[in-house]
Amino acid sequence: MRKVITATEGYILTDGEIYGTEIYLADGVDGEAFYEITLEEYNAMLESGEATDADYRSALKKMGVRV
Repeated sequence: MRKVITATEGYILTDGEIYGTEIYLADGVDGEAFYEITLEEYNAMLESGEATDADYRSALKKMGVRV
């Protein structure tokens, strides 16, 4: 069974590569590596183009999720 970590309301969890309000940790992924950023910070990153759809797909693949 995978461990799930959940962000506080109004925040997004990230480790700098993976972003989400709920993170299903793959084997070998350390939950301690994740920290919260505000939803506003996350939206600003999306608007600036820092995080792309390809970034999310890559992160999901690293977690073992088929995309």
